[in-house]
Amino acid sequence: MDTTDIFAAEIQKLNDRVDHADIRCADDARQFIKDITKLIYDYKMIGRIYDFYTEDVEYHKQNKVVFTSVEDVVRNVAEFSAAFPNLRTHIENVIVYKVNDDFYKVSKRLHYWGNNYGTSKYGPPTGKSLANNCLSMSLLHLKRIDGQWKITFEINNDSELWLKRVQTSAPTDS
Repeated sequence: MDTTDIFAAEIQKLNDRVDHADIRCADDARQFIKDITKLIYDYKMIGRIYDFYTEDVEYHKQNKVVFTSVEDVVRNVAEFSAAFPNLRTHIENVIVYKVNDDFYKVSKRLHYWGNNYGTSKYGPPTGKSLANNCLSMSLLHLKRIDGQWKITFEINNDSELWLKRVQTSAPTDS
């Protein structure tokens, strides 16, 4: 089995789990969030965001940036992924609080790994690495809506200063 087959098998396994998610407890919600994060960021299945977020999601970023539609979230993730085509996530912690059978509050902490090999909002690629310095923390609401699990609200805070340094000529050694 070559690398392509291994990736295809992993993607299929993740897709099967999220498509047939039966979330009944905090551990199920935790696994669902880990799986969709891997699909979207590690495997660039950005179109799946439409499956996992409500159309009118309220999505907050740092610097008072607010997205109020799933299209804005897709565009933001697509631009980020294009700037870091070898992007990978390392999920460190997912804390889940069950509000009721149809609603979970989730806190997620992860690091992004990858190199700026693609054009970004800051300009041409620099080739610089995110190393282990790009922390992302999210607080989100996961709700069952018409039988499907969807994110309805998210506050996401990335290491914006580090991202800018990696995507510009600013030094990254501090």
